Amino acid sequence: MKAIIPDDPKKNARLWRELEAREEDMVKKAEELAIRMKAAFEEKERLSEKKNKERQLRNIQEMAEQSTSWAEVELFIRYQAARGEIPTAWAQQAIEILGDLQTMARGIAQRALNSQPDEVVKKVHLELVRRVLGYTVRWHVWHAKGESQQPGGR
Repeated sequence: MKAIIPDDPKKNARLWRELEAREEDMVKKAEELAIRMKAAFEEKERLSEKKNKERQLRNIQEMAEQSTSWAEVELFIRYQAARGEIPTAWAQQAIEILGDLQTMARGIAQRALNSQPDEVVKKVHLELVRRVLGYTVRWHVWHAKGESQQPGGR
C-alpha cells in the first residue's frame, strides 16, 4: 500500500479506509467501462480480437500504474485511440468516467481529512483510476471468456 501522505501515517490510514469503503463503486464503474469497451470493439471489425482488447486494457492499466498524473494517463488513452488501437468513442467514454473519479477523490479526502488538498486529491484520483482500470481488465476477461463458458452463455 503506497503512502498518499507519507509524513502522516494516521491521515494516510484514514484515506486508505475511505478508498476501501468505495471499492464496490469502483467495481461497478469498471464493469460499465468493460461493457462499453466490448460494444465499441464489436463495432470495429479490425479490433474484434479478444486478445487485442485485453492487451490494450492492460497497456492502459500498466501506464496508469507507472504514472504520477491523471493527465498523463488521459493523454495515453487519447494516443492509443489516435493510433487506432482502441475505438475513439470508448476512449472518450473512458476519459469521462475515469476523469469523473476526481469527484469521488474529493469526497474521500474530505471525509478522511476534513479538507481537500489538491495534491492529496490528485493522488487519490490516480489511485482510483488505477483500481478501476484493474477491475475493468477483470470484467473484460469475464465478459470475453467467462460468460461464454456458462450454460446458455454467449
